[in-house]
Amino acid sequence: MKVLERALLAGAVLFLGASLVPVGHAQTAASAQPQFTTLKADFVPGDRTIFYDDFSDMTPGDPPPHWKVRGAAPELRAAGEVRQLTFVASGSLYPNLTGLPKNFTYEADVKFDAPVGNAQLYLLLLSKDKDALILGTYVRSNTFDVHLQRKLPTYEDLARKRLPVDIGQPVRLALWLQEGRLRVFVNGEKQLDVNQLDDVPAIDRVELRGAPTGAGVAIGLRTVRFAESTPDLGQVIASTGRYVTHGILFDTDSDRIRPDSAAAIQAIAKALQASPGLKLLIEGHTDASGGAAHNMALSARRADAVKAVLVSQFAIDATRLTTAGLGSTKPIGPNETLQGRAQNRRVELVRQ
Repeated sequence: MKVLERALLAGAVLFLGASLVPVGHAQTAASAQPQFTTLKADFVPGDRTIFYDDFSDMTPGDPPPHWKVRGAAPELRAAGEVRQLTFVASGSLYPNLTGLPKNFTYEADVKFDAPVGNAQLYLLLLSKDKDALILGTYVRSNTFDVHLQRKLPTYEDLARKRLPVDIGQPVRLALWLQEGRLRVFVNGEKQLDVNQLDDVPAIDRVELRGAPTGAGVAIGLRTVRFAESTPDLGQVIASTGRYVTHGILFDTDSDRIRPDSAAAIQAIAKALQASPGLKLLIEGHTDASGGAAHNMALSARRADAVKAVLVSQFAIDATRLTTAGLGSTKPIGPNETLQGRAQNRRVELVRQ
């Protein structure tokens, strides 16, 4: 299984009952985890995947199957199991989606190579073929800038900031539009935050524009995801009885929860703490990649780790939780496609 697939699969394999796991194992799992009660958690990934690509189904020399290409053709580069679609000259990519909902998130893992010259990456959100919102990322030698502006219904320079970023490593970019509030995150930290954007028109097209200039300058996309945001977990559970999250992630082939899962873990704990009578069935779901036996064993270890964190760090009574690991038995998307597999890697919380 590819590394990027396994990393995302990690977020979907969860929860078996604590009674099936030795106490010592649970204590070890809890002590090895990040301290989620103190981790800063500003970004909450959208729950319903609208578009996802990690370029694992792309063939070198062929155009990317899930994007329309205009301008210079990007290159598929691979290093081991890591693949990236790379801008080496100015060009644009349009994901195959018909629009974005009012509330949505965007996430991208990007590798900037800019030993000299400039590497500029723009996310353009369009309405009726006109730029509505623009997120610009600018890399020059050792500087890293983010710039947010809007052009509809009127032009406004919203926010900009220069950051200390190690561009020798991939950079995780994220944008979250929720009820007229627009936030930009870099490597999990909130950098820009503007509000009262309720008059931004509906977004019906998306463009990613890369503009590298200079010898050896390149911009590599490793993963791209757009998703629809949902309201607060507690509100959804109260109104519908079910909540779906794609926000719990693990280290590859491990039961160690990644620190960037803090928002999802804290949201679950907050809902349980706010409603002492709330009891939940926690369902873990995977896609169909990899061996079923391996995924089930991994789900058991990860189940113990997550439950241990909720109990030990947030003082949640374990008797309020029942669990079920369902593997790939209840897909919500086709396992034959990247986007379908991304939808299937999930956790569902069901009110009891």
